[in-house]
Amino acid sequence: MAKIGYFDDSKKEYVITNMRPRRPLSNYLWNELFLMEIDNFGFGESWLRISPEERRGLIYGGEASRMVYVKDRETGEFYDINRNYQNKQFDKYECHVGIGYQQLVNEYKGIETTFTVTVPTNGHAELWKLTAKNTSDTVKKIDLISYCRPAANVTTHLAYGHARYEESLDGLYYYHDAFAVDHDYSGIYIKASISPDSYDLSNINFKGTYNTWANPQGLSNDKLSNKGTSFDDSYCGALQFALELNPGEEKVIYVVVGISTGLDNAIELSAKYLQEGVFESTIAAVKREADDMDNLYIANTPDEYINTMVNTWLKRQISLGKTWGRVCSKGFRDIMQDTAGLAAFDGKMAREKILLCLAHQRPNGNPMRAFDPIARTPYYDGAAWIPATILAYLNETGDLSVLDEVCPYFECDESGTVFDHMYRGLRFLLDNRGARNMVLWGGGDWNDSINNTGYQQKGESAWLSIATVKALTEFCRICEIMGGKEDLIAKTKEEQAVLKAAILENAFEGDQFIYGITDWDEKVGSKENVEGQTYLNTQTWAVLANMLDEEGLNTVMNTVEEKLKCAFGYVQCAPAYTKKDEHIGRMAYFIPGGYENGSVYNHGVAFKIVADCMLGKADTAFDTLKLISYDNPANDDSGVEPYVVTNMYLGPQDPYRPGFSYYSWITGTAGWIYRGVTEFILGVSGEFTGLKIKPCIPSVWNEATVSRVYRGATYNISFKRTGSYKLIVDGETMDGCIAPIFPEGTTHTVVCEF
Repeated sequence: MAKIGYFDDSKKEYVITNMRPRRPLSNYLWNELFLMEIDNFGFGESWLRISPEERRGLIYGGEASRMVYVKDRETGEFYDINRNYQNKQFDKYECHVGIGYQQLVNEYKGIETTFTVTVPTNGHAELWKLTAKNTSDTVKKIDLISYCRPAANVTTHLAYGHARYEESLDGLYYYHDAFAVDHDYSGIYIKASISPDSYDLSNINFKGTYNTWANPQGLSNDKLSNKGTSFDDSYCGALQFALELNPGEEKVIYVVVGISTGLDNAIELSAKYLQEGVFESTIAAVKREADDMDNLYIANTPDEYINTMVNTWLKRQISLGKTWGRVCSKGFRDIMQDTAGLAAFDGKMAREKILLCLAHQRPNGNPMRAFDPIARTPYYDGAAWIPATILAYLNETGDLSVLDEVCPYFECDESGTVFDHMYRGLRFLLDNRGARNMVLWGGGDWNDSINNTGYQQKGESAWLSIATVKALTEFCRICEIMGGKEDLIAKTKEEQAVLKAAILENAFEGDQFIYGITDWDEKVGSKENVEGQTYLNTQTWAVLANMLDEEGLNTVMNTVEEKLKCAFGYVQCAPAYTKKDEHIGRMAYFIPGGYENGSVYNHGVAFKIVADCMLGKADTAFDTLKLISYDNPANDDSGVEPYVVTNMYLGPQDPYRPGFSYYSWITGTAGWIYRGVTEFILGVSGEFTGLKIKPCIPSVWNEATVSRVYRGATYNISFKRTGSYKLIVDGETMDGCIAPIFPEGTTHTVVCEF
């Protein structure tokens, strides 16, 4: 394995030391309205969300998004510190991936340079800090050049745009005063804490028409061009600072790159962001918020990687989803799943997210597939996720009032309580069943890529039917908590039994569940199929929904081990489709091993970890987790960032890059892996009546500790392997696995023998 870097838990950083990982490694920096993706080179786009349908770019992604050049004025030698286009032999290179910031550190020939980037907690700008330190014993005369590629053109009409150095700003300003644009964010500004010695606004002058980033035209001169530009399709923002550094001396320059509604607004905003201490206080504020979240659950196990991920990085990844959904949109099921995990960190936010999602539920009970922007594809699974999320919220907070909160239905004058929304969603599922009495497939379910099996309202999804069985169990539990709903519980259980029987009759093949039956009466995920014979999710969810007795569920999961396991996880289906099938949809058109068509789709693998724990298979659950970890020796150059979990690895049937990682960060995998470890392997989860502590710890661990804040009280839990289960709270042995609810602000000692 090519070493990538290391975790520095004391600073909550991952330090990348390899300048050439298999692929660029991403970090995200954000606030409620502004988002930046930045990789280990400092490259990546940033943009302001104006509305669900519209964004305003600040910096382009791709090559040379952000650059810092250093030039020795005496020798003329220059280099960029972040991408190293000149292939210098640096004395030091590090990229510090932090919580709310990214920092590049470079040392070469006696000059140590750092480039740190963050975003304000409010507003739409990037804040940069550049430092240059002389580590030699002689005076150094250098130019420090900051550079970016601003997304100055709001429209495609270049004639609207021009840019120049504005004296009143003492910085660069990019105008795009377009006709008939429905927002006011027309300008971009770049300003430093000190005046630049020269500048460029166009790559025509800085990079040159025929030059490269390794040898930009502008650096061949003593100064940059100091020219404005217009009608330009390649703006740049380059500021040159001439520095003289004595031995040991360090100089600091702050730069703000932001979006504005005009020059006066830019002057005001830049002055605010460049005030002394603002940069440092911004990072400190993000760290405080993250620390508050992190301290709610702290694990200490024999596995340092799991500790780091649970205590810091999975929470950071979940936080991105909390604010930005799946970035390009907010999927109903995606937000619901994230909210189930979020309830343990931020009950207030979880309640807000529940109400937000339910406001996008149609009056017939079926939610929109996604919103911000709206996606009207008639997927049918949305309602199946509602009870689990509401139950998780109730278990964590004890707040029954949410069930009486009135929430509108989507695009109509009708409203209903949260309980009504939940029940109406279940009725949609139960009332839309096919000839075999299983739930109709519609436009799709969790597996978005099986998207042409049910439009004729004949196809039935076995997975969605199983998920409905699970949702009905959760609904009954909520009714039990509420009290006074015995008749509704009895009726629901009767309907659940009928649905369960239909699934067992039509979708169970003795050692596996099929995935469904299409509009054309063709089975999907069946032994009868040549391709796609076995699917992961119907087996794992059979466990989650308790579809069979323990022996039967173990048989089903043995099928998973036999047919779906590979060296780096478990594939979504096997064998992958190699022939197009329009009766299935786009999944059968993907390359074998891509996405749901036979990739190791880690969201689904996370379901398996939970299922293994529910069956008491501690070692299997742990082994599954380690298979999909970045440091799995069988797949240790996948390209995944060590500090996040990825959406998928290309499956073993991919002929070119099996095991390669795509789409990390933006995935529901993070929330499910987090809950899989914290609530199922370590076994600490909220229940309405108290804190449940029932671990499923692998045989390679004999002890572990967890500090868990639950309803404001702190539970310091020690796990000790003794061979038999016992729960001792403040010296008192409990009858069962539930620790009582304690007053807010109190601290309690818990020993769990297992």
